[in-house]
Amino acid sequence: MLKISPFSYGLIIEQVYDSGTVYSPSILDITDEDIRGRFMQGIANIASVCLEIGYPTVASAPHSIINGFKNLLAIAVETDYTFPQAEMVKEYLADPSKFVAAAPAADAGGAAEEKKEEKKVEEEESESDEDMGFGLFD
Repeated sequence: MLKISPFSYGLIIEQVYDSGTVYSPSILDITDEDIRGRFMQGIANIASVCLEIGYPTVASAPHSIINGFKNLLAIAVETDYTFPQAEMVKEYLADPSKFVAAAPAADAGGAAEEKKEEKKVEEEESESDEDMGFGLFD
């Protein structure tokens, strides 16, 4: 009869032009997670730069406080000066066996794996000793 068939038409975006800049349409596929990730990366960069130059900001203040606390703990460990937060660190350094977790079965499994690894290392060392430093063309 009329030989009219259904059809569709539309635009396929090849490039985007905006204010003198041409870029790919994949730039338009930005999600909230992408924006959040870039923002957090920028905050981390600001914190690291501010820590390095010693300039306090909201991003670098928590790191500065923790670094100061680490320095205080180091001083307390090396001297007789003590404060409540340093006592636990001193106890741990005095007797680490007090703080062993209640998971000796997991340690036993890990010890067996370590023994296997040690045997492999010993075998590799013995193989490397066989050549005694002589090369093929010496």
